[in-house]
Amino acid sequence: MKAINYFLIFITVFVMTCCGSSIADPVETETENKNQIVEFNANHELIWSSSKVQDRNFYLLTLFEEVNKMSQVLETDPVFTQFLATSKARLSAISKASNPSAQNYADALKFNTDEIEFLSDRFKYLLDNSAEMQDLVSKHMRPSGTFQQFSEVTDDYRLVQLAFIEAVEGINNILDVYIAGADPLYEDIDKVSFDVNSSTYLNLLNTEIDKLNNSEFTLFFQPFLKAALKALELNSRDEAGRYFPMEENINKATCEYIKTIDFDAFNYSVILVLGDSPNSDGDLENISIGGMQRADHGVDLYKQGKAPLLAFTGGHLCPIHTIYSEAIEMKKYVMKKYNIPENRILVDPHSRHTTTNLRNIGRQIFRYGIPTDKKAIVSTSESHSEYVASDRFQTRSIREMKHIPLELYERLSKFDLEFTSKIEVLHLDASDPLDP
Repeated sequence: MKAINYFLIFITVFVMTCCGSSIADPVETETENKNQIVEFNANHELIWSSSKVQDRNFYLLTLFEEVNKMSQVLETDPVFTQFLATSKARLSAISKASNPSAQNYADALKFNTDEIEFLSDRFKYLLDNSAEMQDLVSKHMRPSGTFQQFSEVTDDYRLVQLAFIEAVEGINNILDVYIAGADPLYEDIDKVSFDVNSSTYLNLLNTEIDKLNNSEFTLFFQPFLKAALKALELNSRDEAGRYFPMEENINKATCEYIKTIDFDAFNYSVILVLGDSPNSDGDLENISIGGMQRADHGVDLYKQGKAPLLAFTGGHLCPIHTIYSEAIEMKKYVMKKYNIPENRILVDPHSRHTTTNLRNIGRQIFRYGIPTDKKAIVSTSESHSEYVASDRFQTRSIREMKHIPLELYERLSKFDLEFTSKIEVLHLDASDPLDP
């Protein structure tokens, strides 16, 4: 693409060499450049905006908006101010275009490669000249855990750069999938809800883009960010923001109970039961036969005293746009059938594949005060358990999430495996916008 020329700034590419650091405990370690790297702190409180979907997908951008002094820095920076004018102009142009296609809308509202490089480069100047930017890294980004896959990056600029690039690429992906109709990660259950070539859909897009064009924006990324969020809204894809914050909502009672548990009295911390979609003959509308069988076995382990907690995982999957979450329905099932108290059950009602089943429960282990060095049990069907223990699972985890979410140990039965979660699970990744 043709390079973009902006006044006051020459585009510079920095290649940073990352060195290792311990990530086991929320402590500070000295780096080679004499800065202290603050690591994940389970007591750190995340910031929530009015859009939980935004917070889950684009936590860095939420920090930019919600941390007052930081938003002021970005609003007054001449480079970002100039780009805000550019992005607003692009939004205005596409809202007034004659018969644009869905792809035209998506292309107009995405960050291009040169823009991503140029904008991410500007954070080097801010980190060198702004205490507010430095505080954002040390007081919000690093202790939050939400950028955990970048935790060993010792240079604060490189951390912000990587996080920013990940965010804007996530925006671009949403626009491609939920405006232009590109294939999502899981095509059968996550695809666009419309025929993107239909006049009905294009008229709807035109109306919503026109509303955005008449909105007030103060930060350089907001026109494109709000367009991506609107695309998810139009497609009724708000799964990423449902139930949050879960420790104050669907998992509240269990989080309170966790504070009272003597985990040393149990061999395992949690019995995790993997979900199963109701998509086979004989399944009920809200829960599958397989889901009930897995839940039955999990309760049997619980009644044997293997662990003080049950956990069910599985999102709103099949059929597409279902109102039922696998995890929530299994929780209801065991509470009714076995009279299991609600505060003994954790749920992850977001995960959309086995990879994220294991990732999401790991997030709860780290954030809810469950001992991270104590083994847990993952329980499922025989074939599913074999998959979890296979190289295929690890390969898919790396391909889709860029990390393996767990460490496996002994096989306890044909259904059950021992595991501990890895801290990389805390990282939020907008490449899967329905469960980042």
